[in-house]
Amino acid sequence: MHAPAALHLEDTHAVDGALALLTMALGAAGLLLVVLDANIAGAAAGAVGVVTGLWGQLISRTRPERFLDVVGLGAAAVAFAVGMAYGDINFSG
Repeated sequence: MHAPAALHLEDTHAVDGALALLTMALGAAGLLLVVLDANIAGAAAGAVGVVTGLWGQLISRTRPERFLDVVGLGAAAVAFAVGMAYGDINFSG
């Protein structure tokens, strides 16, 4: 069974793919920075990774792009949360 022609499954989406890879890289870098005890830098990389991941989810058109966005977004969110917790930055005052 063939997919409808309107889906354009064979097209490449350069911006979508670049955002997905950037999100994945920022999530991995954020986790690595947190492990290396650079908590503030890890939290910053995680925050930027969350923003790029959410934007990538909004504009992505294919399943592989969404998969990379979700994995990178999860890693970035964990890096942000752990970096904020162990970087002595909190929102409780």
